[in-house]
Amino acid sequence: MDAAARLTRDYLHNLPAGCAPELVCAGSPLAGDIYGDAFLTRPVLLGQGESREVGERISRLYDLLLTLPERRYGGDLRAFTAALGWPPEQIAATLRADGRPRELPRSARADLYREADGFRLLELNGGSPLGGWDIALLNRTLLQEPYVASFVKEHGLGFTDGIEVLLDLWQQSFPGFDPAANPVVALLEWPGSYPAMERHLNRMAALLAEHGVDAVPCHLGQVEYRPDGIHVAGRRVDLVHRWFVINDVVTAEDAALLAPLSRAADRGLVHLFTPLENEVYGSKAALALLSDTRDRSLFDRAEREVIDALLPWTQLVRDERTEVAGERVELLRYAAAHRDELVLKASSSHSGLDVLAGWETPADAWADAVRAAVDGPYILQRRVRPVPEEFPVPGGGATEPTVLTWGVFLAGRGYGGAYLRGTGDLDSGVISSGKGGRLGTAFLVDDSRPPAP
Repeated sequence: MDAAARLTRDYLHNLPAGCAPELVCAGSPLAGDIYGDAFLTRPVLLGQGESREVGERISRLYDLLLTLPERRYGGDLRAFTAALGWPPEQIAATLRADGRPRELPRSARADLYREADGFRLLELNGGSPLGGWDIALLNRTLLQEPYVASFVKEHGLGFTDGIEVLLDLWQQSFPGFDPAANPVVALLEWPGSYPAMERHLNRMAALLAEHGVDAVPCHLGQVEYRPDGIHVAGRRVDLVHRWFVINDVVTAEDAALLAPLSRAADRGLVHLFTPLENEVYGSKAALALLSDTRDRSLFDRAEREVIDALLPWTQLVRDERTEVAGERVELLRYAAAHRDELVLKASSSHSGLDVLAGWETPADAWADAVRAAVDGPYILQRRVRPVPEEFPVPGGGATEPTVLTWGVFLAGRGYGGAYLRGTGDLDSGVISSGKGGRLGTAFLVDDSRPPAP
C-alpha cells in the first residue's frame, strides 16, 4: 500500500462523527457557477512522486502530439487540421494565413481515470479555457474543517495553487511579461458565452488581483483595436487569457470577429494565452492519430511505449479495417459487437458533452450513432474502468465506492495541480456536474516521509 492509500485509510478510520467537509465546501466561493453545488465528502490524496510521474508522462505524450503535423503531413498544419475533421471556417480562424506554426504555450489539462495499473487518458484539453485554475479555493475551504486541518498539518500535506501555476505559465510563455509590473490582463470570452461565465471570470480577476494583476473580465465584442495594441474598458491590455473555444467559431462572421485579435497577437501588440491553434492538439481526433496502429512505424520503440502506457485504444470513426489487439477487423462490425467496451465521442467537445457510452445505449441506437459518425469529427475509444475509492456517505458513518475523473494540469513539462469529479454511479459514461458529479480537490502526500508509528 502506497503512502497516499495508507493515509486515506487512516483518514477514514479516524473520521469523527459529524465531520462533513462537503457541507463546509458548500460555502466555498466555487459553489454555484460552472462547478455546481455538489462536493466530494473528503479530500483526495496523491503522492508527490506519483504526481511527478503522471506529469512527466502527460508531458511526453504532449510532445508527441506536437510532432504529428510534421510526422504525418510534412509540417502542413492545414492538412493536419483537415484530417482532424475541422471545417474550413475553423481552420481559417485558427491558423496563420501563411500556414506557419506559432510557438505555443505548454498549457493543457489531461482528464484521466485511474485503472488498477495506473492512470489512463480520456482526453487532453489544450490551451487556456480550462476549468480548475481556481481549485485551490476548495483546498483552503476544506482547511476550515478542524479534522481536515489537523490531519493535513499532522501529515505535512500540501497542495498546488493553480493561480500561481498560471502566472508561471504566462511568464514562461512570454519572457517580457512581468506579473510584478501590475500588468493588465483581459479574461476574454465569446459574446454569447460571457453571461454564463461572468461570475467565474470575476472570481478569477479577484484571485489575480492578490498577485498584483489587473484582470478585466470581458468578451470579444468589447475589445478595441488601436495602433499601439488592444484596449478594454479604456485600458491597454498586456496579455489576453482566452476563455472561448474553437466550437464558438461557427460562421464566417465569427471568424471575422476573431481575426483582429489574432493579427494583433501575431504582430506582437499583445500576448495571447493561448491562440486557438493550441486546441488543434487538444482534439480527441489527434489522440486517435497517435493511437492508429497503421502508423506505428512513425514512432520509435520508446515513443510507442509512452503512447501505450497512457492512451487507451482510440480510433477515428471510418468505414474501414483497423487493428485491435493485433487482429485486423472491420471497425463498424467491431464497434457493434463490442459496444460494452467502447465510448463514442465528438472529437472537439468538452465538459463531457457529446459522449455516448456503448454500455448505456441500446444496441440499435448504438449502431445507428456509430454509422452516423462515419467520416465525421468523432472517435471511438476503449472503455477505461476506473478503480473506485471509498468516500464517506453524507450524514452517516458508512462509506461508499466512488469513481473519479482526475483533471491533471500540464504546466510546462510537469504536474500543475489537479481537480476532480466523482460519482457513486460506478458505470457512468461521463462524470460531470450535469450528471450528478461531485467536485473535489487533491492534497499531496510527501511519500518520502516514513509512515507514522
